[in-house]
Amino acid sequence: MPGALLTALFFGITPVCANRAIRILGVVRANLWRLVVAASILGLWTLLFGRSLHSQAMWFIIAGAVGFGLGGMCMFLALPRLGAPLAALLVESIAAVNAAVMAWAWYQDAIPFQGLISAFIVLTGVGLGLLPYILRTEKRHDVLSGTAWIVLAGLGQAVSITISRKALLSLKLAGEIPNLPTAAFMRLLGGMAIALLLWLLLKGTDEPEEAATHSSPQRTEQAWLWVGLNALFGPILGVTCLIWALQTMQPGLVQTIAATAPLVSVPFARWLEGHTPPPLYYLGCIVALAGLSGIYFSG
Repeated sequence: MPGALLTALFFGITPVCANRAIRILGVVRANLWRLVVAASILGLWTLLFGRSLHSQAMWFIIAGAVGFGLGGMCMFLALPRLGAPLAALLVESIAAVNAAVMAWAWYQDAIPFQGLISAFIVLTGVGLGLLPYILRTEKRHDVLSGTAWIVLAGLGQAVSITISRKALLSLKLAGEIPNLPTAAFMRLLGGMAIALLLWLLLKGTDEPEEAATHSSPQRTEQAWLWVGLNALFGPILGVTCLIWALQTMQPGLVQTIAATAPLVSVPFARWLEGHTPPPLYYLGCIVALAGLSGIYFSG
């Protein structure tokens, strides 16, 4: 469970950094460069300290292509259509439910009844905490397309962690101890391949919000800062902790704990942008903590 909690923490910091990078670089470029930076760092680690994952390496690459590449891009496309709070709530809930069902149906990795109840409480808490932000978000005209993208993002995320869990179980059955940064690097390779393909296909159509200042050296330095932080807390630390958690926990539970990341984002957004959380946010946090306690004691 520590790995899942750290995943939520790091994934909670990531959106704040990602939003800053997207404003300067645009969606496709920000997504691609964060993966390039993360893959460079994890690739160096793998070269110096990594161990081969043998037959499971391709499964981690596929998981990254589906989750990081396709799922991440669908999430980015849903954000401007639904707003960040609603998009985060939907994608995390869809991913948690589908990951739980997929793991049970594919390799009989089931969640105990107490764990299911606790997971429902966690997601309820996340929904309560984000409700004020969802209601405050400007009404959109393209909600239908945004919902379609977010469903695809949630499914991609669920498939990704379900495949990763299966690969980890196979390594364990073979008596191998996986090197977590190496597994994270394999996932990044798959995600980066898809992101690069999308960049080539959409090159010239992805304009940043701050195009007028895009060429400023100061803005370029800021862009690299936010891209670097996004890479550090997301693909490097966040994904490594996610794989750590998947070694011992059912994917649906891992995803449920990771779903608290939007609640974690609020204090960081307040620190950077001065937003004051509404009272319902704190109630949601209390409910989510109660659910997390239930997951811990459910074993």
